[in-house]
Amino acid sequence: MDDDEKLKIKAPLYLIGKKIECWRCAARMSVVAILAPKVEGTDNEICILTNIRHLPKDVIAYIQRRVPTFKLKYSKTEEEKYFANTCPKCGVLSGDFFLHLEPGAPFFPTEEDEARSLYLTEIPLSGHITVAASFSMGAGDMILECAKRIE
Repeated sequence: MDDDEKLKIKAPLYLIGKKIECWRCAARMSVVAILAPKVEGTDNEICILTNIRHLPKDVIAYIQRRVPTFKLKYSKTEEEKYFANTCPKCGVLSGDFFLHLEPGAPFFPTEEDEARSLYLTEIPLSGHITVAASFSMGAGDMILECAKRIE
């Protein structure tokens, strides 16, 4: 992990998710993302992590217990490996651009109804973690306010 890729994150950290159809085979699949309200250097903006290249083992283990199809996978588009949502039926990667960066995408809600379609659960953390990832901002407040909280 290079220094310029590192994000320092303090608790709380949330797993957000929903069910969508696979773009290739139309199978129902779970997709997840990580919402981080306290990322160093972001002026208290709520961040949604994208293009995640490194996460602590305990965080990955927690996520994969809930959604085993979230895994480190090579993206031809990005020409690198990152933790991505994959279809349990056909194995295709659902890219972060499709899931995070288009308005109305699963993790870029533009209306409260879209944010209400998400679930949210806290990922156990003690202290802070360091990850290698990019992030987006802007929809986090609405997700925290509207998403259904689960255990």
